[in-house]
Amino acid sequence: MRALPRWPLLVGLLFATGVASADPCGMVPPVWDGEGPAITRIGDQITYVFYKDGLESFVIRPGFSGKVDEFGMLIPFPTPPAIRKVEDPIFDHVAKAVDPPEVVVDLRMFEMERALRTEGAVPAPAAAGGLAVQEDSVRVIREEAVGMYEVAVLEAGSAKALQRWLDDHGYRYPEGMGPVAQEYVADGWCFVAVKTKVGVKRKVTPRPGMREADPAMPKGATFDGNVQAMGFRFRSERLVVPMRLSAFNAGRLHNIVYVLTDGPVRADGLGDDLVVRQVAGKLLRRNLTAPLPLRVIGGTIDDIPEDRRRTLPQERDPTPHNGFAKTLFAGDLLAARLGVLALPHEEREKELLRIGERLSLRGPELDALHREALAAQAEEAAQQALADLDAMTLTIIDGDFDRETIARDNLHFASYSLPSEKNDPRRYDAVRRGPAPRRLPGVRYESEAPPAPAAEGAPPAPTATPTPRPRALWITLGVVLGLAALGVFFSRSSQAS
Repeated sequence: MRALPRWPLLVGLLFATGVASADPCGMVPPVWDGEGPAITRIGDQITYVFYKDGLESFVIRPGFSGKVDEFGMLIPFPTPPAIRKVEDPIFDHVAKAVDPPEVVVDLRMFEMERALRTEGAVPAPAAAGGLAVQEDSVRVIREEAVGMYEVAVLEAGSAKALQRWLDDHGYRYPEGMGPVAQEYVADGWCFVAVKTKVGVKRKVTPRPGMREADPAMPKGATFDGNVQAMGFRFRSERLVVPMRLSAFNAGRLHNIVYVLTDGPVRADGLGDDLVVRQVAGKLLRRNLTAPLPLRVIGGTIDDIPEDRRRTLPQERDPTPHNGFAKTLFAGDLLAARLGVLALPHEEREKELLRIGERLSLRGPELDALHREALAAQAEEAAQQALADLDAMTLTIIDGDFDRETIARDNLHFASYSLPSEKNDPRRYDAVRRGPAPRRLPGVRYESEAPPAPAAEGAPPAPTATPTPRPRALWITLGVVLGLAALGVFFSRSSQAS
């Protein structure tokens, strides 16, 4: 078996520096490199799960606090997954797909401005099958780059072999986790490993896995923040979320799980009271495609001045608020319809990210160019499959998960409909993760969703025929190569001087 480089191991995760926020997934406890303080999980543990026709997908974005240099995690899967990058604000966008924000027009302010203009003073505007691997070995069955990270899918012959592999690479995981890991191995599950590095040491060349690094952080310093969001898509005979290892996380096991399936559900063994909202797919599609709700205070929509009326279409565009959720839902629905694990535009995004990584270029500007290059394909996928959302239901499960229940078995689901008197945004607002604020006065206007495209059967399966590269892709490559050339020029100039 070819040894993986000895860097930090993140199993099923990506890293991004930043301020800690409540977006982590709670599937597994962290493992860490060497001696020193342990890494701990921070914030609410949030997971998005999709299941339809034997295809499952989930998205995570964990948060950590602890030693800066190196850490990692383990996530088991029943079958090897396809892996993709997901936009970091994904859970905020999913919440706003459930409860989109209102655009508020307060006509009383216009009356005040008119009065002030009269007095000459105008204020400034406000701002399948088991894995065949020997018992005493671990085999890397696939490696690929996902952005600035290198991902490995591992087969383990036993939990001892898996632990030995981790030990050989300088990592430890919490005591007592071996028996649970062995059960996953016995059931033929695999493990996904993502290698990354957080800190920077002297005489160490920056490597893939670092979005941003602070050389002032000394060895042994601490980190608080969220890693980059990442999605996994795999085949499974039933909907299952592998959360058993999360029982080894210290502290509260507070989880928020968004479950998008072909009917309303609850989590087995965790109590119906943890189900806080259920949203029909037709309503979700309206929230994703129709203009945002409009609230007019001090009059009606006919009283809105013409200059403000001209800006309303842009203000009511839902895309900046929940567009990433639309892409996420549509991608999973299209993959389920086609029976594939990866879509062409998802693979092309990884290709673009690999090009940038080879030239040590990354960041939000490059991400924006990638989105522009792939926008047409992503929108085409959304148009093809978003109508399938009408037959789905999004269930939100929010609360403290019982540690013994989670340790005993993976998370399974059963059909359950939340009583209508409890299924109310005033009781649970997805954005606030609690009761909604008091409603503003005035008149609320809502638009109907555009009609769903007529179903004409499943679109043809993706083929290997190359598609034309978008103009933005060539712009991206030109920028990348140009910056790389400048870097080489200045490097040689510096050496010559």
